[in-house]
Amino acid sequence: MFRGADGDASKNMDQVQLKKPTVPSKEAAPKRDVLGALQNCGAIVKPSTIIRPAKLLAGINDIDAKDGGSLVLVSEYVNDIYDYLYRLEAEQPIRKNHLAGHSEINHKMRAILIDWVNEMHWGFQFTAETFQLAVAIIDRYMQAVQNTERSNLQLVGVTALFIAAKYEEMVRQKIKDFVFITEGTYSASEIRAMELQILRAIDFNLSRPLPIHFLRRYTKAAGAHHEHHIMSKYFVELASVDYDLASRKPSEVAAAALFLSLHLLNANHRAGTGFNDQLWTPTLAHYSRYTAAHLRPITRQIAELAREAPQAQLQAIHKKHQCWQFFEIAIRPELSGPLINSIVGQKNYFCDSPNV
Repeated sequence: MFRGADGDASKNMDQVQLKKPTVPSKEAAPKRDVLGALQNCGAIVKPSTIIRPAKLLAGINDIDAKDGGSLVLVSEYVNDIYDYLYRLEAEQPIRKNHLAGHSEINHKMRAILIDWVNEMHWGFQFTAETFQLAVAIIDRYMQAVQNTERSNLQLVGVTALFIAAKYEEMVRQKIKDFVFITEGTYSASEIRAMELQILRAIDFNLSRPLPIHFLRRYTKAAGAHHEHHIMSKYFVELASVDYDLASRKPSEVAAAALFLSLHLLNANHRAGTGFNDQLWTPTLAHYSRYTAAHLRPITRQIAELAREAPQAQLQAIHKKHQCWQFFEIAIRPELSGPLINSIVGQKNYFCDSPNV
């Protein structure tokens, strides 16, 4: 049953080679030797308060003006909600080089784990929120607990996905299904014990905002099309595997992903014109709280990931986004050519610091 391309999945995967794991009651999940692989292995705009629609500056659109009659969009409270989300992400940071204290775990192992979690997430047909929350749980736990053994890293990953699914999904997945996707490497009791250990390490707090929470808001502020949103989600997932981007705030990753998709889909991808800051309009700067100058170095990193994805060693995310459910976004011609090459090659060393 097709669930739509926004956070979604379908069972029709004939046109790609991606294995699609499902729960045991349906089809056998793919079993990857993750443990074996591991063995081988501009300034931020910060207003003190959100400017209310009645006080919006010239050139800034009130994107909530038509939502007053919607109980779901809660236009009366939406700016307060996002004010809270920005505060939460600042209170729950992932430090730069957060795996430095581990003696057995490194960034390459993290990448293998996140790639595997994404493949399992896709097989279960979980939402985008579930995958992104699982990544956040993994990074927060690994940052807090510096003595994780290599043999238990996959246990951390499958348990993080188990916790995220219980938190985000409407239909509860049985724990035996998570045992199954590890090919019985870990038992149900081990997953439950790790669940408690993880939740204690992060103080039972699952409130850290996710990139998708901000991306939906920014897409609305940009007046962007569904295609922009799908491409931006692809960029967010690619960024989740990259260790250097793990310390970036979710709002930064979401904004940079949209900034890149606006370049690739709105401009001429056959022209190597580099960055165009005009694509990041005053409305986007207002609602995202980031200037184009601040986003350039992050956008450049994501552009490089997207350009190199077809040749990357880890392929779960790239193969998934070749499917028609995601508009075959990973094989779009915009992801290779003069424009993205010029973005990757255009460096502004004054913007490379996260603190700019």
